[in-house]
Amino acid sequence: MTREPGHEARGAGPRGPFGSWASRHRRAAWLALALSSLLVPDPSHAQTARLTVLADSVSAGEPFGVAVTVRRGPGQQVAFPEVPVRPPEAGGLRLGDVEALSVRRLPPAVRGGVRVDSAVVEAVTFAADTARVGPVAVRVQLGDSVAVVRTGSAVVPVRSALEGETPPYEPAPLGPADAFPSAAPLWVALGALALLVLGAAAWGLTRLFRKPEARARVLPYPAAVRRLEGLDADAPAPGAPPEAIEAHVVAVRAVLRDYLAARLGVRAREATTAELAAGLEAVAEAGAPEERREGHPLE
Repeated sequence: MTREPGHEARGAGPRGPFGSWASRHRRAAWLALALSSLLVPDPSHAQTARLTVLADSVSAGEPFGVAVTVRRGPGQQVAFPEVPVRPPEAGGLRLGDVEALSVRRLPPAVRGGVRVDSAVVEAVTFAADTARVGPVAVRVQLGDSVAVVRTGSAVVPVRSALEGETPPYEPAPLGPADAFPSAAPLWVALGALALLVLGAAAWGLTRLFRKPEARARVLPYPAAVRRLEGLDADAPAPGAPPEAIEAHVVAVRAVLRDYLAARLGVRAREATTAELAAGLEAVAEAGAPEERREGHPLE
């Protein structure tokens, strides 16, 4: 199809160096969108995350520290990974060949307008020879935008309790034995305790099997004197009723009968006056107890 000179297609406008007006409008819109996307900050833009193992070498099964630092701009929030709370058999936070036991975040620092967030991860590994630590994924948030910044990884040597560079490993030589504490103080304490027990047993057996006369006695005379002193303190005053005087006389008579029964062995408590007199005459004829043994006559 040929066009005559001066003939324009329907709907086509005048063309310039950049094409039609609609084409220039679309190019301007795309250019504005590209510029706006460049002006909106990306939360992961200009962010760096670094991982550092805080040991030259580690031992299998022993915890060690791993430092994670993130440099970010103002207004951005950093979220370090957390150790999930679940049973050990369900698995925890794996960072390469190591497993994180805890994550402790440190206070942030500002260096030349750049904020540095850091955390220390306590980790453990059971790898042989070497273990790869990391990478660690850190979330950076600015408003509604969230980005993930990953650290690098590091390889750390793993020390073994076995000697030898290649299998089979040989057990490490035993070190010198620790000095066993002396048992002399223990034996001395046990001996003293045994002597104490034997002494207490001997004292108890001596008191149990000694003769009755060797045991402590309550002498009748001092007991009677104490009772009479008490009655003398409570003696009725002159002019007291006859009943009070009679009661005092009966109490004194009871003390004397108790003394005679304890001292001479006569039945003085329940005997009548005639029976008591006969008992005292029999004791006098046989001889008083103080005449038959050594001691105070009024004990």
